[in-house]
Amino acid sequence: MHMQKKWIAGGLLVLGLLGMCGCSSQAFVSEQQTETVLTKEETGWKFQDGTYQMEVELLGGSGRASVTSPAKVEIKDGKAVATLEWSSPNYDYMVVDGEKYLPVNTEGNSVFQIPVEAFDQDIAVIADTVAMSTPHEIEYTLNFHAGENGQNAAKADTTGQEDADGAEKGQQTAAVGGNPAKTAAAPLTYDHSMELSYAKQFSVDYYAGGYDLIQVQDDSTYLVVPEGAAVPEGLPASITVLQKPLDHVYLAATSAMDLIAALDRTDRITLSGTKESGWYVEAAKEAMEEGTLAYAGKYSAPDYEQILSSGCDLALESTMIYHVPDVKAQLEQLKIPVFVERSSYETHPLGRMEWIRLYGVLFDEEEKAEQLLKEQAEQLDTVLIEKSTGKTVAFFYITTNGAVNVRKPGDYVAKMIELAGGSYVPQTADADENALSTMNMQMEAFYAETKDADCLIYNSTIDGELQTLDELLQKNPLLADFKAVKNGNVWCTGKNMFQETMGLGNMILDMHAVLSEDMLDEAGLHYLHRLR
Repeated sequence: MHMQKKWIAGGLLVLGLLGMCGCSSQAFVSEQQTETVLTKEETGWKFQDGTYQMEVELLGGSGRASVTSPAKVEIKDGKAVATLEWSSPNYDYMVVDGEKYLPVNTEGNSVFQIPVEAFDQDIAVIADTVAMSTPHEIEYTLNFHAGENGQNAAKADTTGQEDADGAEKGQQTAAVGGNPAKTAAAPLTYDHSMELSYAKQFSVDYYAGGYDLIQVQDDSTYLVVPEGAAVPEGLPASITVLQKPLDHVYLAATSAMDLIAALDRTDRITLSGTKESGWYVEAAKEAMEEGTLAYAGKYSAPDYEQILSSGCDLALESTMIYHVPDVKAQLEQLKIPVFVERSSYETHPLGRMEWIRLYGVLFDEEEKAEQLLKEQAEQLDTVLIEKSTGKTVAFFYITTNGAVNVRKPGDYVAKMIELAGGSYVPQTADADENALSTMNMQMEAFYAETKDADCLIYNSTIDGELQTLDELLQKNPLLADFKAVKNGNVWCTGKNMFQETMGLGNMILDMHAVLSEDMLDEAGLHYLHRLR
């Protein structure tokens, strides 16, 4: 069976190719050659024409971005061009030696083809990112490592790719640290990858001996080490080690609790970044009442002494931790690994739920995670095959300063409305091109686009649940002119909506029932209630 190599960003390299093509660690050769393919000249290392896999190091920026290593380097007529894949889809151009280069792809992470003028030397480049509120040019350096005698540049063998990839699992070996000399000291043999159906924000690769490599989009790489197993030597600093068992976790990412509770692993969560009054997940509330879960300060001001004395082995944080980088740094200085979860960045609601499979890896409940996700997907089968109702839906809340906060059309909430048979409005909410899933609009603009919406859903998770239309109109009397208000088709979410991640399937069913209206049983709704 053909198996694709897993190139691991951050310094884990697949080096089984060495043994398979008969190459030594000192010289990489093509299928027909026995001599070294590199020659040293005054201008530096010069390659024969061909395609190579070469380690590439990225420095600069915030440290959160990465590039896939090794990278493909194609050399023709003495000129080298590298295919460079970033860890984010948000790079819209690069500047190399004064020349601007655009991505060569339209989907997925940003991929560029750029010239390489030198090897084993720092190359200054600029990359422009649109992930923030305004585009930013960021200076980086790239270093394509050839090494002495070219020991870090593997000549690609495209004619015998299946053999090179290794039909046998044991033929793929990852050298920790991207250094061939480390191979014997710390080999990791790639087995397979988790096949994800909906999630785009993480990946899991499985290695022999129970080692798991988790990569989180736009963030970090984590090596999960089995209980009692040794940590591989020479790990690059970019890889965070999570040593099992993870049974003293500080949880500051509320959306993860429901997934962990569904796995019956709340016993692994001993410290909370949320007080009892802030929890809407029953398992969390019960644990705090019983004293098995203690409040240890919010994410921005944790009780370090309490966290340290508890034997905490993992801090599970939301992306809010990036607003207080000193806190993250302090936790890491205390030798507490920080895992930043990004389930809320998934654009598909089932993708958000699929993060239960990641927590299944961390807490040894993979089979249960698979089953629970399967049950949720099956529950939605009948809804997903139905035709659209043709009705438009606005999902919003009014801020304290009178602005209207809406979801962007690419957000998972908008996707839930679509799956339920509706169409999300306002569609122009994607004009704000930052990385956030929401944006604020002035009421006048909101009115212009949504006054004729068939259904309004008020998001109560921020400022509390509403019970009546009068309470809604007190926030802005202009809402009285909306079609949905006149028709009595205004609904409010429960405050538990976003914390109960495994309930997103039921939320879609609620929306579908509201939009279908046929035999609507309001008492049977889980997350929505009508405003009267």
